Amino acid sequence: MTLKCDSKSVIKLGSGFIGFALIAFLIAQQTQLLECVSDSLQGVRYLLVLKSSSFKRGDLVSIKGHKVSHVKATSFAKRVLGLPGDQIIRNGEAIQIGNTILPLLNTTQEGRSLTPLSSEVVPKGYVFVAGDHPRSFDSRYEEFGLVPIEKICGKAIHTW
Repeated sequence: MTLKCDSKSVIKLGSGFIGFALIAFLIAQQTQLLECVSDSLQGVRYLLVLKSSSFKRGDLVSIKGHKVSHVKATSFAKRVLGLPGDQIIRNGEAIQIGNTILPLLNTTQEGRSLTPLSSEVVPKGYVFVAGDHPRSFDSRYEEFGLVPIEKICGKAIHTW
């Protein structure tokens, strides 16, 4: 068997390699693999996030730079439950946003006090986010609060 190595074959092979490398580079620039280090999202350990500012209610999103009290982390993965203009209703021991009712806790697992969110409407430029787990630390509480939209850096396109 003889290998043919003329200039057309080399150019074709080089073009294919450059095309593959360019596609791989673009995918790497537009996605991010995140590890979910808490039990906030049930059944989710890893998220493949598409870097984007486009999301809708129900999407899992990556939040970066949102400073909260009670934890040192500034990076979170949560589900968007409320968009600007949505009503937030507090019913005793629960908060309702849309059709979702979330229980309220008095303290964190470490015993720190939690204050129920006082906002009645999600203001322009913010979203209400929550984890799937009932003990999730999220927008239900003043200590986490509503998330500025500019802090959302992408949405999950695959989880496992």
